[in-house]
Amino acid sequence: MEIQRFQEYSLKTSLAMANLFQSVITVYPNCITTIHSEADYYMGVKQVPMIPDAFVSHLEQNGFHLHTIDKASHKGRGIDIDLKNPITGRFMTGSSSGTAVNVFYGINDLGVGTDGGGSVLSPAAALNLIGYIHPNLGSEWIDYVKYSKTSTDGISFIPSIGFISRDLDLVKQASSLFIADNLKKKKIKIAVDSEIDKNEWAEFDECITVETTNLVYKYEASRSELIHSLKQLLSDFDIVVSKEGPIDVYGIGETLFGHFDKQTRSIQIQGKKGFVRVVNMCNAVGLIVPSQELATGYLIIGRKYNFIEKYIFELAEKLISKQDSLIENYFLDYRSYFSEGYTF
Repeated sequence: MEIQRFQEYSLKTSLAMANLFQSVITVYPNCITTIHSEADYYMGVKQVPMIPDAFVSHLEQNGFHLHTIDKASHKGRGIDIDLKNPITGRFMTGSSSGTAVNVFYGINDLGVGTDGGGSVLSPAAALNLIGYIHPNLGSEWIDYVKYSKTSTDGISFIPSIGFISRDLDLVKQASSLFIADNLKKKKIKIAVDSEIDKNEWAEFDECITVETTNLVYKYEASRSELIHSLKQLLSDFDIVVSKEGPIDVYGIGETLFGHFDKQTRSIQIQGKKGFVRVVNMCNAVGLIVPSQELATGYLIIGRKYNFIEKYIFELAEKLISKQDSLIENYFLDYRSYFSEGYTF
């Protein structure tokens, strides 16, 4: 292993142990001994009982090594009042809040979280990261009856496991360990949010039909209305693409806060959480990738077919924006956090 990579991962562990951002529950410092090549990565896991040990072990056996247990928002809130969004300084989006923060700061290469009503997709988007959920991730090890929940607005659901990363290829690699990539050429229809500029789309082959759809209602609609809408869209289309955000920049996209009165409801709507709230509740596959705008992403939602993942990742590669060099230079300069030493 190159000495430069070893030094980089040593600094990642030092940053995790310092816990400067209050996003780490547990650190496994010996993780550095597992980094032998470019195919080894650090992984953080959300502090929830639903994520099976067998799921984590399978990832570890394939190069993703458990580095941290990450803080989650209390009782799965859509915001985490204990953590700050590193870019905006506002409340961090939940509930996989610490998992997203630890990926953002480079402590981990891959984060594993759970998503009931946007708890992976939303915090990922809030930090211009990549978020991915799939109903089949870890399904062979999960007792779904045990983990059935009810949202703050009264909707029953079962969470999905998901991934957060800066690197789309890493998400794709992790997903492939659990979801078979059986692409069979088939004609598919895609509904695209009218907010997405047509210039942002590359040419597609003849088996893909793209239709522009007005999704302007997505922020003001109730969750139950959105579930009905998305299920209808997915009965007519194989994939739906929605531009979401800016998440939790101008408002607080959280039901607990927004339920009081018209004023708090208005602030909740300005949190700009649209279909991210219901992808899991519709038993769909969801992948969100960052645009150039702050806390804004392209949400690609697919019906749970045995081939749809390939198309979802292909679309993501066409839509994803390059990582912001200013953000990288500012936040991923590990040595800057210890330039004047650190007292534990």
